[in-house]
Amino acid sequence: MTASSDPQVRSTATRRLAYVDTLRGFAALWVFLLHIHGYWLDNVRPPTLTVDGLLVRVMGFGGAGVDIFIVLSGFCLTLPLTRGGTMRSLDPRRFFRRRAYRLLPAYYAAVILVMALELVPALQERLVAEPLTGFDVITHLTLTFPLFGETLGSVNGSLWSISLEATLYLGFPLLLLIHRRWGMRGALLTTFAVALIWAAFTLWWVAQPHPLGFLPDPGKLFPARWFQFALGMWAATLVTSPSRARATKAWIALPVAVAVGATGYAAGWGVVSALGFGVVAVCLLVALAQVRSAVFETGPLRWLTALGVISYSFYLLDQPVLLLTSGLADPAQWGIVGTAAIALAVAGTATVLLAAVFYHFIEKPFLVRGSMRSVVREDAPRPVRR
Repeated sequence: MTASSDPQVRSTATRRLAYVDTLRGFAALWVFLLHIHGYWLDNVRPPTLTVDGLLVRVMGFGGAGVDIFIVLSGFCLTLPLTRGGTMRSLDPRRFFRRRAYRLLPAYYAAVILVMALELVPALQERLVAEPLTGFDVITHLTLTFPLFGETLGSVNGSLWSISLEATLYLGFPLLLLIHRRWGMRGALLTTFAVALIWAAFTLWWVAQPHPLGFLPDPGKLFPARWFQFALGMWAATLVTSPSRARATKAWIALPVAVAVGATGYAAGWGVVSALGFGVVAVCLLVALAQVRSAVFETGPLRWLTALGVISYSFYLLDQPVLLLTSGLADPAQWGIVGTAAIALAVAGTATVLLAAVFYHFIEKPFLVRGSMRSVVREDAPRPVRR
């Protein structure tokens, strides 16, 4: 299965794409390494020009995994709408219902599981800083917990991106409307302008006193990330009309985008890092779409592809597992590389096993109900505007 074959383009609404699962697996692993750095290595920062220094900096950039996930989300939702060089519309009501089926059952199950663990006194102190409150429960059930400092990390600090994903779903029909009116360039410029305005607001906001802790991290909210979703939409339009020359350009642009993203992360420039790693995801999608599926489904990449299949369940569970197993290896005794290896072997294996069970019994039953097949309208498709 290659991106250049017509059968693949026709089947994008119903079949998994191996290279997309591989990228999901890569993003999930990178985020997991970031969490190892935080929970097993206490965010240690050794000198850069050492093996340890280079390792922890690669791990420290693991937040870029979320950037990749957001682009992949925009890509996967747009791809079924782009067939034969045309952009179809979607039924918003069906779309929202099916996205709720896809996102919420596994999310609620993970939240309830972690909340139950946090009610055990012996586990609570390992998982959270403060006892669970009714406000924690309400904000997590309504996905509003990223809006308040006291709830942002009160159950599972990784879940903020699930709330973000839900708001990106809400904004998708508007993004399609912008594309229909002003084309892909208009969608990209509009969403990037929103990100710039939001970045300016963030600079002002963080300098203000906030006794109630409202909007503790604006960079984790919809306005800051909408353009990454639009980048995924752009990638989908590129993949539906593939060319070897375009894939070559993507490989050439990739290291430049990595450098921009890494510079943004190192300097704390949220818009720059989000743009850089968002373009990294676009380059990888365009380039890998030209590679045969067998490359991702067999050989050394197949385990990463398999991880991508269960990546949502893996992401929901990895932080609690890492917190509960932290302390099994002391960095002072084992060193940074040794401790990271033990964390991957112990916590990584445990998370994969739990995620596989979680996927098969909780996430997978809702995949068909959450698919994009029935939300695509077949009425008068319009040419894809770039």
